[in-house]
Amino acid sequence: MTSPPLRMRRIVDPQSGRAVLLSFTAGMELGVIPGMGDLPEVVAALDATGRVTAAIVHAGVLPSLFARKPDLRCGTVVDLFGGTWMTTEPDRREQICSLEHAVRAGADAVLATVGLGSPDEARQLRLCGQIARDCTAWGMPFLIRIDDSQTDARRQYSATLSGHGARMAYELGADMVIVNYSDSEIAFTEALRGVPIPVLIGGGPNVNTDAALLESAAQAARAGVRGVALGATMFWHDGPTPTFAKLADLFLKSSSGEKT
Repeated sequence: MTSPPLRMRRIVDPQSGRAVLLSFTAGMELGVIPGMGDLPEVVAALDATGRVTAAIVHAGVLPSLFARKPDLRCGTVVDLFGGTWMTTEPDRREQICSLEHAVRAGADAVLATVGLGSPDEARQLRLCGQIARDCTAWGMPFLIRIDDSQTDARRQYSATLSGHGARMAYELGADMVIVNYSDSEIAFTEALRGVPIPVLIGGGPNVNTDAALLESAAQAARAGVRGVALGATMFWHDGPTPTFAKLADLFLKSSSGEKT
């Protein structure tokens, strides 16, 4: 395995090597999110907590974000894929931004999504393979998010599927992978065996309440997960929520999740 790109230091916590990523991309899919219409202001407010290691955005947001918030401390990850809820083919994600454009816009890393088991899986894998090759040439960190919503609902939060997705991302050349957490710490630990790249959780079966989310995150940390990548809407109600601070501190200020 080659060393991760130097830019990786911009999207992880320098002391722990862990990551707390918040996604601000819901507006493209759903339209304006109440209370989050001014993305630069919302990103800056969450960044000011000192607990966001990187913000996931679309490339078009970066010019206004950097112009209005030149002192932004967190890194930026550009989501190369996108679409809206109105499409007749929700599983067919299109690449809407080139790697070169993301680099020129100021991204510290890029993100792509693979719909595991979707009808469009083969094309997405091919695209990710091409992006991984180009990222190596540019020295750009590459994150892959595994979406298993197209699989049988009973298996959506399966540790086996998450482990399969993580392994697939590793073999595609990703530097970091985002998967769903399962409901079993032991099974999740076993499923990730042999995956040497950092794994983040992007969801799970028990995240509908603050308490359940924090418990799932604590279990995932004990299983060796290196952080989270979740929607910013979960942690913004006229300002950053107390739950966000607790979640971030599980990874950034505690060593309890380190594997021995």
